[in-house]
Amino acid sequence: MPPLVLITFAFGVGAALTHAGVFITTAGGLAAAFIFLAGAIFSYWRGRRETPLFLLLCFGFGGYTWAALHQAAVLPPELEPFLTHYVKIQGTIAGRPVIYANRAVFTVKDPSVALGREAWRGPAKVQIVYYFPVGRDAVNGPPEVLQEGGGREGDESGKREKGAVGIKKLLPGDRVMVQGRFDLPPKAGNPGDFDYRDYLARRGIVAQIKARSPPVVLESGRPGARDLLPRLFAAARLRVARGIDRFLPQDQASFLKGILLGAKEEITPEDRDVYRRTGVMHLFAVSGLHLGFVLFFFLSLAGLLRSGRGFTFFLAAAGLLSYAALIGFPPSAARASVMGLAGTAAYLWHRRKDLLASLALAAFVMLVFNPGALFEPGFQLSFAAAWGIIYLAGPLGLYLPLPRGWKEVVTVPLAAQLALLPLLALYFQQVPFLSLIANILVVPVAGLVVNLGLAGMILALLHQGLAGPFFIAAGALTLPVQGMLDLLARVPGGTLAAPAPSWLFVAAWFALLTLFGWSTRSGIEVSFPHFRFRAPARRWLLPSLLGLILAAFCLYWGPALGGAPGLLRVTFLNVGQGDCILVETPGGGKMLVDGGGKPAFSSSSFDPGREVVVPYLARRGIRRLDLAVNSHPHEDHLGGLLAVFENVKVKEAVAPPVAHPTPLWLKFEALLEEKGIPLHRVRAGAALRLDPEVEMRVLHPPLRLLTGTRSDLNNNSLVLHIRYGKIAFLLAGDIEKEGMAALVAGVQEGGQTRELFPAAVLKAPHHGSTAGIDLEFARLVRPQVVVISVGPNPFGHPSPEFLKFWQEQKATVLRTDSRGAITFETDGKELFLKTGYPGHVFRR
Repeated sequence: MPPLVLITFAFGVGAALTHAGVFITTAGGLAAAFIFLAGAIFSYWRGRRETPLFLLLCFGFGGYTWAALHQAAVLPPELEPFLTHYVKIQGTIAGRPVIYANRAVFTVKDPSVALGREAWRGPAKVQIVYYFPVGRDAVNGPPEVLQEGGGREGDESGKREKGAVGIKKLLPGDRVMVQGRFDLPPKAGNPGDFDYRDYLARRGIVAQIKARSPPVVLESGRPGARDLLPRLFAAARLRVARGIDRFLPQDQASFLKGILLGAKEEITPEDRDVYRRTGVMHLFAVSGLHLGFVLFFFLSLAGLLRSGRGFTFFLAAAGLLSYAALIGFPPSAARASVMGLAGTAAYLWHRRKDLLASLALAAFVMLVFNPGALFEPGFQLSFAAAWGIIYLAGPLGLYLPLPRGWKEVVTVPLAAQLALLPLLALYFQQVPFLSLIANILVVPVAGLVVNLGLAGMILALLHQGLAGPFFIAAGALTLPVQGMLDLLARVPGGTLAAPAPSWLFVAAWFALLTLFGWSTRSGIEVSFPHFRFRAPARRWLLPSLLGLILAAFCLYWGPALGGAPGLLRVTFLNVGQGDCILVETPGGGKMLVDGGGKPAFSSSSFDPGREVVVPYLARRGIRRLDLAVNSHPHEDHLGGLLAVFENVKVKEAVAPPVAHPTPLWLKFEALLEEKGIPLHRVRAGAALRLDPEVEMRVLHPPLRLLTGTRSDLNNNSLVLHIRYGKIAFLLAGDIEKEGMAALVAGVQEGGQTRELFPAAVLKAPHHGSTAGIDLEFARLVRPQVVVISVGPNPFGHPSPEFLKFWQEQKATVLRTDSRGAITFETDGKELFLKTGYPGHVFRR
């Protein structure tokens, strides 16, 4: 094994230990690194065998120290008083703005933050998020970036806007002013969710502003020295993107920009789901496929110019690094650039090529520049796929009876898929088994698209008209690619949901893959007339193969991460402004109450069902729900259930008997019919039979539905009472004063039994609004804990009056927006409470 591989491995392990709870002071780590370095030098000088060990320990402690010196950015204490307030911020654009369908996202550096008379300025980065007004095309037209002093057509002053440019024309080095709410970026709301705050912190971003209006340009066209090159490449990228948009319709343009520029922001959630299901999302991570063509072009150009080795290497380096800079140096492009340069140097100076050493060199260089990259899924996926191709593709080809050339078509995607399998399950809870077929069919055509697109890119930088034929041809080729992927994504069982494995499983999988690769690469077997010689490595081939098969079986069919036997588990997921409750019974029954959804006031394209609920169920190994309940057909309760029904097998569905023929409800009914799922309309008095040990009753709505209330849909929500032994939960939906009064009246009139209502845990009515306060109802339920399922909203939920009311009732109030997912477990006698963030574990 190349020494550079071991050195990089030791450096990476050291960097990883900074996040594994191992604490060594920076000075101690640095001292240890120098001590072991001295030991390595002394051992080498004396010719001792301990030299490699000392050297690896030196790089291990060096990696720990280097990562400790480059910890994620934190909010300066001076900025803490500004949090949750509306501020005015001025700063310099750092990097290109990213334009999504409904918002623009960009970063400013060295900001000046002002709140009234208070102000702060310093070295930091702040992310700006501006949501476009609904119904306006902000990408190619208004809303606009305003020049300082400019106004809007139709505003009070009546002045016509001057000098307005599209938001995506902002370039690094421009100084802008923005007003908006200053806050910390969102953390992971549920166990296993992507932690966006940590992700931004590793990029030096300490806070986020949700802007009220487009940014105002204070100064443009005069970047500092550090912004000159980023501005040049951002302008070049913008020119290429304009050229693509000019000649292609939106769907083809989005695909081509994604595959050429790595611009995933224009890919729709539906298309992204198709690409993940078919295992071709890597096409939009610019990597070796793209940079290989770039390298070939510049080497060919150098050959035509009959250049010497030095100029040829310089030309190749300039081409590779320029393309990587054009797309923003994502991990896959940075890795491929370093490997390409290492391979080019070996070719020009007649050195032996070592792809594993080149891969290790790329990892080492990237970790030196950014140790935090080690914890990025993109970094891990890119290097795992490259390692699999380098280490496994050749040995796998030995066992395929295919002609040369065809072997690589099969073994390269197969090797990459084997290396990516545990990471795909870990981060996406999906294993796309059709990935091999999809890549065999699509990658050759995608190569042609990349070739034509790269030619168009170069010509677009000279004149957009010259690039037209190439972009049009590349766009035409995207149609069969997308068509094939759409067909493959519909194949039943093409993608299997897998619970997220532990890091121990991931390490064991890669150990088995390494053993398998070693046994096939080094396990020579030669037959002689009277005996057969078999190298020792060959003996590990069958055990390692059986180990991989067993591990794959355990990954999919292993025990789900359910609660302990004999426990009722109720989880209130953090789905933002909405409800979603997962109930898991002692007997293994699974019930989901609501699925969250996009509230009517939101312009976000975020789908809690697709992005939160389905991944959470997959992480817990839940592939089947016995019952799915919709408390009432408002978007923030029903919307997310559609994604659940599309991705999880559901036996039965339950809803209240209310008429609400909105497009969303009609789509929901059509989906139920398509899946063959029976829908039961239930009222007070109905029983839900999920587990003989758990009593589940419907307490509301009454036989005669409430009418003429503040919100009939809310007040006719399903109210469920769940009891296991002595512990009960009351899920109150979105009922308001009228609904609660009806429940109280039912008890007083003898229609309901008082004993049905007391509950240890109450799901707060209507997200904690003032309409959810009723003293008689509170006395009837007498909860110990009140859970408020809430997220950012313009209604002021939960209201201060609601919080004060339950504080006066001596109940503990928990909120999903601050605690994350909240999980209760009970054995029927005691109640155990866990919140979504590690460290917050309580027992009642």
